[in-house]
Amino acid sequence: MDRGRTEQIDVQDLAEHPALAKGNVLDLRPAASFLAGHVPGAFSFPLTVSGDGISAHLARELPSFLLPARHEPMVVLADEAESALVVARELAARGRWRTDACGLRSDPAATTLLRGIGPGRPGLWSPPPFLERWVGMLPPPAAGPLLDLGCGSGRAAVWLAARGWRVTAIDHQAEALDMGRGLADRANVAVDWRLADLRRPESLPAGGWAGALMFRYLDRPLIARLPSVLATDAVVMLSTFRHAPGYVGNPQPRHRLARGEAARLWHEAGANVLVHEEGFDADGRPTAGLVARRQPAPPQVT
Repeated sequence: MDRGRTEQIDVQDLAEHPALAKGNVLDLRPAASFLAGHVPGAFSFPLTVSGDGISAHLARELPSFLLPARHEPMVVLADEAESALVVARELAARGRWRTDACGLRSDPAATTLLRGIGPGRPGLWSPPPFLERWVGMLPPPAAGPLLDLGCGSGRAAVWLAARGWRVTAIDHQAEALDMGRGLADRANVAVDWRLADLRRPESLPAGGWAGALMFRYLDRPLIARLPSVLATDAVVMLSTFRHAPGYVGNPQPRHRLARGEAARLWHEAGANVLVHEEGFDADGRPTAGLVARRQPAPPQVT
């Protein structure tokens, strides 16, 4: 199958589609039909496809922060294949070229795939992969609240809040925080959203935070200041872009870590490095990831 263009697939192909393993399924059928049975992990987005306003409706009601990463496969389901294909092509035009379409009504075999019962997922987004992989190294929720610094649209903060952590999420872009609030509302969780410029020292909230997160965000002076607000044995987690020979894409070099720099920065900030990875994101950009624990201050000599 040519994954470089949108295709209409049948139910037999749907069962083997790579989107199902990730739960990247957008279901356009009426809500009652979805509640009665759906592909496990699907997102219900009831939609009657008609008229010329579909592009504007999708842009307004299905913003990108509710969807998977652009490079991930996705399937749009509807009763009629033609309706699914219209929406899949609209999403492909928004850069989600690995989106396919499938109609369910004409194939009785579809019922074998509709094993999910209930409301389904609040969206098709996922947390940062590094967080999902190493979340077990964070302090338990009872240890205290976490800081999400440069939180962007809040995927990490909302995902953690849904699992019991108290999270304060900070970003300098009001639009990004609005996206985060939308995610939190759909997931029915509470996050403390704060608008602040973290380049200003006074914007870092005081307190004994149990942990701090930085995903796709790099501020070297902030890393140096961070230990002053962390509790003893607090855990810090970072995953962001790094420099690699031959890489010339975004972000600019000053926003990329040099080889081994993540571990050095956190060591200089008084943290014991537990995990350090350097590799590539699924979209091909070079990245570095780190988990570290703050070391207790040495005893005062009197």
